[in-house]
Parts: sequence; C-alpha cells; structure tokens
Amino acid sequence: MKNKYFILSAIALITVLLLTGCEKSGENAQEQVKKANQEMLDAQAQFDNEWQQFKSDAEMKISSNEKKIEEFKAAMKTTSKKFKTKYENTILTLEQKNIELQKKLNDYQYEGKENWVKFKQAFNNDMDSVGNVINDIFSKKD
Repeated sequence: MKNKYFILSAIALITVLLLTGCEKSGENAQEQVKKANQEMLDAQAQFDNEWQQFKSDAEMKISSNEKKIEEFKAAMKTTSKKFKTKYENTILTLEQKNIELQKKLNDYQYEGKENWVKFKQAFNNDMDSVGNVINDIFSKKD
C-alpha cells in the first residue's frame, strides 16, 4: 500500500514538474517568436531604406544616360554620314538597354537578402556597362 501511494506521489510530482517546464518552454517560445518578428521587421526596415537609396541613385544614373544619349543624337546631326552610320546602331542599343534597366528597377520585388545582393550586383554591372559605352562614344566623338 505504501508503494502505491509512493508511486502515485512520484507520478504527481513528475506531472507537476513537466507542466511547469512546459509552461516555461511556452513562454520562452513566445519570447523567441516575438524576438524573431522584431528582427524580421528591423531587416525589412533596413531593406526599405537601402532600396529607396539604391532606386534613387539608379534613377539618377538612368536619367543621366538618357541626357547623354540625347546630346549625342543631337551632335550626330552635324557629323559626317560615315560617323552616323558607325554609331547609329550603338545609340539605339544603348537606348534599349537604358529602358530595360528602368524596367528592371521598376519590376524588382524583394525575395530575400541573397537575391537582393545578386540583383544589386547584376544591375550595377549593367548600369556601369551602359555608362562606359556612352563615355567611350563621347570620347570618340571629338
């Protein structure tokens, strides 16, 4: 009979300990979820700030490219036919690439930090490429 009460007491004690432990684990889990949510909000806010700055800079570069292309087209009107023929296709290609860059910028949707870094690198490479070709043409114009 003593064994029976002893076993019931032990089971009751273990049950109380388990319930108390689960309760604390639940509280810890809730704290971890709150912390993870806050970290996610902070990361999103950081991305939003970085995105706005990136987009603003990119739009200024695209606009600058457009102006340079228009200046070059105006200058081509007074140059020789040989020069016009040589650079006409290049100018059309640059205009198209500039339009594509603007479209990429407008269509971008955040899909995680890794994809953001890849997008930024690819976009900057494309932007630099267009800018370098424009600068090369301007240097050859003279």
